[in-house]
Amino acid sequence: MFFKKALLAAVGLVLACGMGAVTAFAQEPQTQSQTAPSREGVSDKERIERREQRRQRLMQRLERRDDRGLMREGYRDRLSELNLTDDQRKQRQAIIERRLAGTKQQREELMRLREKRSAGTLTETDETRVQALRQEVKTAMQGVGEEMESVLTSEQRAKLEQLKAERKQRMELRLKERQERRRTKPTIL
Repeated sequence: MFFKKALLAAVGLVLACGMGAVTAFAQEPQTQSQTAPSREGVSDKERIERREQRRQRLMQRLERRDDRGLMREGYRDRLSELNLTDDQRKQRQAIIERRLAGTKQQREELMRLREKRSAGTLTETDETRVQALRQEVKTAMQGVGEEMESVLTSEQRAKLEQLKAERKQRMELRLKERQERRRTKPTIL
């Protein structure tokens, strides 16, 4: 019995000493290298400039997102500029629904493969299958535009070609602006 009490007292004493050491270590002031990376060599002015550059990049990204929304609206605007008849609108909707139904299996398989990717179980063969499926869907949906053009009158086709040319010019201008921004963009170390 005495041996058990002595053993428990010794274990308690060791634990108490160990806890005391841990507490004492935790209360020691930490050096700067343990708390945060040093900002030596970086002035307040440089930090402010970097923060401003990050803010500008964020604003540019947000503007690009808005441009994408405007592109979708632009598509609707182009269709409204063509002055489609009710019959043409119905034919357009039927074309789109038929093409979507034709690619339903491919799109469902793409969704399953996307789930595999997010689970981290996508293999190389799956990746090649993804590329093939995307190409199939893209080809089928490109056919929508071609089939839709057959529904248009000759005046509407001419107007559509004009709108496409204007859109291409705007895209080329944006590309040049983007390339210019990249060339003049300062490097951040």
